[in-house]
Amino acid sequence: GGAYVPLDPEYPLERLHYMIEDSGVGLLLSDRALFTALGELPAGVARWCLEDDQPLLVSFSSDELPFISLPQHQAYLIYTSGS
Repeated sequence: GGAYVPLDPEYPLERLHYMIEDSGVGLLLSDRALFTALGELPAGVARWCLEDDQPLLVSFSSDELPFISLPQHQAYLIYTSGS
């Protein structure tokens, strides 16, 4: 499984890098503009670019995955401003 970590491209780059590292993201799926802005990602973070990796992404099945939801499974991680 996986958890969703929204990254607002309007955030400062330092904050985005912190969120990526702190959350332990293993795969970042985004567009070319965000990857260009982010530059190098931490070691161990894979990247899938919506524009560049389209041939790879369409090779995955479009069938629905089985729905498995348990209380211990994280669905998303939201970073707030603390206010």
